[in-house]
Amino acid sequence: MSENKEEQQSGFKRHGNNDYVAQFSPEESEVLVNLVEQIIELLGERTDNHSDDPLAAMVGITSHDSPPDDDVLLRLLPNAYADQVDASEFRRYTELTLRAKKSAHAMSMRIDLKSSPDGFIEVDHDGANAWLGAMNDIRLALGVRLKVQENSYEELEILAPDDPMRGVYAVYSWLGWLQESLIQALMDENL
Repeated sequence: MSENKEEQQSGFKRHGNNDYVAQFSPEESEVLVNLVEQIIELLGERTDNHSDDPLAAMVGITSHDSPPDDDVLLRLLPNAYADQVDASEFRRYTELTLRAKKSAHAMSMRIDLKSSPDGFIEVDHDGANAWLGAMNDIRLALGVRLKVQENSYEELEILAPDDPMRGVYAVYSWLGWLQESLIQALMDENL
């Protein structure tokens, strides 16, 4: 992301007992906000009209029982079972809650970034978990676009400089590193 990685990128660090901090350049913040907003938009695309059953609406049973058509959304909301009947039934009972949780994680990350004009982010334990969830969803989405299941990392590493996927892979890799730094900070016992 930045020219001088050593100087600019330190990732997340533990700050005190239960706080985690990171500093992002304006460009890094902009990339993260853009990506997280795309995830929020994607998760909100398939709205549920609920059935006529008020109890179903109240407890979050969706009328959607088929997998999403979009490949990225399908990766974010995969089938839980290989059997289509079981997968459909499970989806009806869980998709709405899963969407809400993923959206909440993404919104938390967006709010943190948008409310920090200097790029300094400080999150508590719950905020760190929200960031991990949102970053994971962004990486899943980018992974679908990069076709990581078909392409090896070696193939992605040598993408031509003019290949538009080269930038996508750079962001994908950077987010993996950022996730790792937050996991390390969460596990750091050296207070």
